[in-house]
Amino acid sequence: MKKLLFLPFVIFATTSAYGQSMLFERQIQKTGTTDGVDESSDDAEQQNDAMDKLFDDDLDMGWEGDEFNIMTTGLRFTNVQIPKGAKIDSAFLIIYSHEEEKDTAKVTIWGQASENATTFSIDSLILSRPKTTANVKWEITELWPIWTMFRTPDITPIIQEIVDQSNWSSGNALALMFTGQDQGASEKDNARDFESFENEEDPDDGGDGKNHPERVPKLMVYYTVTSSTNKYQEFNFAVYPNPAEGTFYVSRKLDANTSIELFDNAGKLVKSFNADGTVFNIQDVPSGFYTVKASRNNYSFSQKLIVK
Repeated sequence: MKKLLFLPFVIFATTSAYGQSMLFERQIQKTGTTDGVDESSDDAEQQNDAMDKLFDDDLDMGWEGDEFNIMTTGLRFTNVQIPKGAKIDSAFLIIYSHEEEKDTAKVTIWGQASENATTFSIDSLILSRPKTTANVKWEITELWPIWTMFRTPDITPIIQEIVDQSNWSSGNALALMFTGQDQGASEKDNARDFESFENEEDPDDGGDGKNHPERVPKLMVYYTVTSSTNKYQEFNFAVYPNPAEGTFYVSRKLDANTSIELFDNAGKLVKSFNADGTVFNIQDVPSGFYTVKASRNNYSFSQKLIVK
């Protein structure tokens, strides 16, 4: 599991002949404080047709077969600095498991079809919000060890639909919904629990009893702002994670005619890669600042990369 540097709001940018490639990342934010404890109403749960409490140390998504509960989870991200007209190259969420789980959970991810989503309320169901046409199925079958980082499937079509709305503006808020599926009566726990804004490690599980802000759900979006004369925008891509450790990825599959090279901060070629894929190994590369350069047919694209 690769580590990511967690910051509350970060944009990395690189400019090429194809336009400007950007990375937006944003965690769930605090919306209030009770008895000196920070809280957020930007993450919430719904059980069947009733809202659960807004402030909890975990978020459930999926199906609870012993209690016949379809769980719906809502996540809202504020100050989304993605301009209208941006082309979304890749988008996903980073979440942390709250406990060890292995039973299959079947979840559908939707976006809220609103230009500026409001925070969640105990008096209004998550599923009363309008949903995007785009949705992504997520069947979770792998073991989730406790307090481990996971990434959702790519949700590019959902984010693209949201930022393509007529009244969308950079700086608005967007909301995502995770809806479970009725998997029938069962003693299995077909819901997966992940860390909320108010998360804390349970001492009964061997934890430290503390809140871990680095585990708050985070939205990652790689997007391109292209010019009207950009004839080669399909060659554009994003490199992630950034910083990277051991491996980096690109947001689209590149063909074998593309050369991928890694240069150090002094401009010296450090490594060349076979571009027929999306995953690139840098375990033998020392920590530092680098540039990833892709070239094809006399055109090139580059992006800065930090190696941890």
